Amino acid sequence: MALLVVLLFISFSSIPLTSLILFQVSLACIPLTLFLSTFFGYFLTKNIRKRLEEVSFAAKNLAYGNLTHRLPYTDDREIGEIALSFNEMADRIEQQVRELQRLAAENEALINQAKAAAVTEERQRLARDLHDAVSQQLFAISMTSATLNRLITKEPQKAISLVTNIEESARKAQAEMRALLLQLRPVTLEKEDFHTAIINLGKELMGKQIIDCEIDIQENLQLSMHIENQLYRILQEGFSNILRHAQATKLKLTIRKNSDQTAVHCKLEDNGIGFSIDDANSKTSYGMKSIRERIAQLGGTVNWLSYPDKGTVLDVMIPITKQRGSEVN
Repeated sequence: MALLVVLLFISFSSIPLTSLILFQVSLACIPLTLFLSTFFGYFLTKNIRKRLEEVSFAAKNLAYGNLTHRLPYTDDREIGEIALSFNEMADRIEQQVRELQRLAAENEALINQAKAAAVTEERQRLARDLHDAVSQQLFAISMTSATLNRLITKEPQKAISLVTNIEESARKAQAEMRALLLQLRPVTLEKEDFHTAIINLGKELMGKQIIDCEIDIQENLQLSMHIENQLYRILQEGFSNILRHAQATKLKLTIRKNSDQTAVHCKLEDNGIGFSIDDANSKTSYGMKSIRERIAQLGGTVNWLSYPDKGTVLDVMIPITKQRGSEVN
């Protein structure tokens, strides 16, 4: 130990005085350097943490819908680039949201216009049907009744035939009114499933006319809402046509998917008086036109098979397309 002290003394004794002083000053500056490094490091870290907290706060504001919040400009290069990128992103999001809201407003306006147009078209159709069918029948009843008053005492036999004509006109007018009421039945698929809605439609038909309804619908059809709505409207029109024209006593409805589940097949049959397809096409039947238009929207096919006094078959095939694992059309 004594030897080590002697060696250190000899070593320090051999160092020049100037170097020794510099060494001692350096040792004295170490604590000051450590203090200053810690002091400035603390404030630098605090400033960076503050800037990062501002970025985090701005991101939360953006996430909660405050799209006008922006980060302030800073001289710090790294933080400044982050702030610039964030503000550019916020500008784009605000612009996109503004554009989305504009499109939503335009879409709502278009929907309202379409609804108004549909209501107007439905009113015009109803007025046309009332005029073309019910009003004409009532006018015929009125004219026949006036003639009946003159003939009832003079020509009783002719008067009896006129009574028969009045009964027939009244029956047709009543059937037309019932068919119009069935057509105006609101779609209730939001409150009840498709199967139940069709069953209720058949019950309503039986309540308006003496007719036996047989309805066979495949369980768990799992059709898209769009197909269900359109198919309901098609059957509503078909039922109304039976009530209006067919004079049927039996009706059979079958709705099933085909074997490979790529289409839904709907067949509506009645045992009524039938009609001439060519005559109906030449007269541009509104009911048939409406059904064709709805089927065209679904990309499907529709056919009528009918002969006088042999009933009518309405045959509909609607494709079921699949997209992203779900059935849509």
